[in-house]
Amino acid sequence: MRFDEAAATWDESPARQERSRLLAQELIPIIQTNNLKTGLDFGAATGLLSVYLMDHLEDITLVDVSEGMVREAGRKIKQLEAKNIEAHHQDLLAEPLSRKYDILYTLMTLHHIRDTERALSVFYNHLRPGGYCCIADLDQEDGSFHAEFPDFDGHNGFDQRALKVLMEKVGFTAVHSHIFFSIEQNGRQYPLFLMVGKRLH
Repeated sequence: MRFDEAAATWDESPARQERSRLLAQELIPIIQTNNLKTGLDFGAATGLLSVYLMDHLEDITLVDVSEGMVREAGRKIKQLEAKNIEAHHQDLLAEPLSRKYDILYTLMTLHHIRDTERALSVFYNHLRPGGYCCIADLDQEDGSFHAEFPDFDGHNGFDQRALKVLMEKVGFTAVHSHIFFSIEQNGRQYPLFLMVGKRLH
C-alpha cells in the first residue's frame, strides 16, 4: 500500500475526517476524567486525529513509518501553529522512543502489523503506570476491505475477544471495547471498534 503517495490528499476524505472526529469524542472523556497530559499517536498519518485532541492534551507526539505522511503532518503542525505537537518518521517496533506517555492511541493502524502481540507489548512499554492504550480498528471482516490492494499482508480486522486476550497477556487490565463507527465501502459496512486497556504498574 502506497501511503507516501496518498499523503497529499489523505485528509480530503469526508469519512476519514468523520471517523477521526468521532474517535476524538470517545477519547476526550478518557483524557479529561483521568487528567491525562501527554499523548502518543501511533501510525498517526497526517495527524488528523491528534488535531481534534490538541486542545485537550498538553503534549502530543505523532509517529508514522511513512515519510510522506510525516511530512504532511509537519506542514499541518506549522500551519496550525500547534506548539504542543511534534511529528517523527519512526518505526517504534524497531526503534522505541525513550519517553513514556499518559495515553497511546491508534486508528486503523494495528491491522497493518503482522505481529499483533509484539505491537501491543511496544504500546504497553510506551505508557507510564496508570496510562491508557486506545486502539481503534476494523472489526473482523472477510478480506474484502483491502481487496483493491493485492500487496496487503496484514489482518482482515480483529476478533475483539481474541484481541482483548492478547492485550491482557501483555499486561493491560480493565480491557473493554465497543463499536463506534462504520465505514461504508463498495456498498458494504465495515464496523470499527475502540478497545481501551490500562497499564497499572
